Amino acid sequence: MRDRKVYIVFYGDYEHVHDIEAVFDSKEKVEAFKKRFAKNEQLKVIEVALNPDFICDKERIPYLIHFDQQSIKPLDVITLFSIDDTELAAQELVKEEEGIISVYLFATNKKAAINAALIKRDGLIC
Repeated sequence: MRDRKVYIVFYGDYEHVHDIEAVFDSKEKVEAFKKRFAKNEQLKVIEVALNPDFICDKERIPYLIHFDQQSIKPLDVITLFSIDDTELAAQELVKEEEGIISVYLFATNKKAAINAALIKRDGLIC
């Protein structure tokens, strides 16, 4: 179902819902609108999923925990909010870039997230 898109059309910087000029269900409608109204200022368009599928876990929260290779203390613990990041947490993705180990996972609380991430981090280092 994620293949259905809508197109949000706005001028300037999109910061508030008030900045939206229109929302369309096709690129053709966006182009017609741009031809008619984009005379004085450049219209911008954001493409977003309509009724996207998403992962819902009512008991656990998606987290991203960053570690360096030398310390068991996390550099950062982030609660995730985007659909794409939540999917990475469901996969329990572990990746390493430039000496930073990033662990995506679901946990019941911050402490549980750190403990589970440490196990995954240690598995990557060993």
